[in-house]
Amino acid sequence: MSKQEPELITVEAIKQRLSDKDLQCHYYEAIVNTTKDLIALTDGERFIDANASMISVCDSMGKTIFADDFSFTDFFEPIDRFGYIYEGHNNKRWYELALACSDEGCRVGIMKGDAVHSFNLTLTRLEPFDAIYVMTLTDVTSLMGYKSTLEEGIKSSMKDRDRTQFLLRQYDKAIDSATLVYKCDLNGIISYANKALSKVLLYGYGELLGKHVSIFRGPTISDAEYSATWNKLKQGKIHRAITENVDKLGEIHYFDVTMVPIHDEEGAIVEFLSLRHEITEVLEAKESAIRTLQEKNKFFDQVSHELRTPLNAIINFTDQALESFDEIFLDDESRDLVKMYIDRSHKNSQQLLHLINSLLDMAKLRSGKEKYEMVRTDIVALVGDVYEATGALNSKISLEYLLELPEHSIFIQCDVLRLRQILTNLISNAIKFTQNGYVKVSIKEVGADECWIEIKDTGVGIPEDKMDRIFEPFEQVSTHDQGTGLGLGIVNEYVKGMGMRLDVVSSLGEGSCFTLKVITTKQTDGDETWKI
Repeated sequence: MSKQEPELITVEAIKQRLSDKDLQCHYYEAIVNTTKDLIALTDGERFIDANASMISVCDSMGKTIFADDFSFTDFFEPIDRFGYIYEGHNNKRWYELALACSDEGCRVGIMKGDAVHSFNLTLTRLEPFDAIYVMTLTDVTSLMGYKSTLEEGIKSSMKDRDRTQFLLRQYDKAIDSATLVYKCDLNGIISYANKALSKVLLYGYGELLGKHVSIFRGPTISDAEYSATWNKLKQGKIHRAITENVDKLGEIHYFDVTMVPIHDEEGAIVEFLSLRHEITEVLEAKESAIRTLQEKNKFFDQVSHELRTPLNAIINFTDQALESFDEIFLDDESRDLVKMYIDRSHKNSQQLLHLINSLLDMAKLRSGKEKYEMVRTDIVALVGDVYEATGALNSKISLEYLLELPEHSIFIQCDVLRLRQILTNLISNAIKFTQNGYVKVSIKEVGADECWIEIKDTGVGIPEDKMDRIFEPFEQVSTHDQGTGLGLGIVNEYVKGMGMRLDVVSSLGEGSCFTLKVITTKQTDGDETWKI
């Protein structure tokens, strides 16, 4: 607004009117200066007059209320929430926005102390002047909480009620996305299913409408259990349970379910509401933990049994040797008997030591603490060396021990000691479980970068029901097998630790073939290479 002379006279006239001796004017002046509301006269550019509350707030903001450089741009905070106005909002003057709010009022933000306070603002023209307004600001900061906002919305105008409904829709949307929800009538026909439920159970949105809730029923839920749930709901009781449901493809899901009967004004049940959260992963983790605990308990039971057997033998043979000790000086038969007891104790001691060492190896492997010294190795030379070393294990006339190797070197990366243990174990097992026919050790090149090491036999074979457990601790092909049952378990851990693969093909009564599959490497100058 330009500062032309007629307007300045108008402003001065107003001030003169407020400062004269008119008792009625002084009466109103006393009222406006005692209220906590901020009251002022303004032409939209500056303050013409203000009560004590308005002056106090401006002083706390460090603003001189009647200064020539005072600006409402700095007075109102630019808050972009619904219902707030400020200078320049929507490219309009603040008083134009305020006047457009009519009798509903509007909100502004004003810095008061260290925080922004919310004020309801009303602006009315001061008669008979066209461009001078009475501005009233009421602090409503304490009313702007969630509960008060909703209460204010319910009690106020239609515009505020619409705003409240908008907020409630947002809350409903948040709940709808986090909770799986459906409603059904008294016959179990689905009348509503939210997107979250449809997505989890692999249905399109709206596809479940008109379907019967039995479409979710899990395969292990009995007729009696299913009927009991619905009888409980029809009695008006809330049903809470962990239940099994199936999706569109038949996959099983587990849910923590709450089903609630919905009543009308007269108390009659009109529908049922189901709220559920998926806990499939939680239950699977629980079952996995239980299986792990059961496997550990089984492992410790087996360890106890395996340790107890040789230890009892050692004690028994030692006791018998001690009982016969005095007689060894009297006759040769007693000396031979004591020597036999000591020999058997020694063998059982060795078996016990081997078992303990195997257990320690297994524990070390399972903990991931085993270190592998991977070096470039001529696998043809290594297999030939192991073959010669294990030849003495074959004392059976009816068993041929065969070797088939390429005539050239093949190089791989491996821990030589660990690979030697793997091959020795597989070959000794093949010889032990084969009475007739042959045990054959061979190497085949497969493609440009892989070779297979095969240990094939015509032995007893492995029962089909044990094929998937032969690498587990203490698993043995037969209950009459000798040994700890830890060998293949350790072999499998070594194979995985070196990045190799071990496949098994077996037929009961016909034999087995263990195939170790290894990546080959190209030789380059400077490589550290192990050769015989």
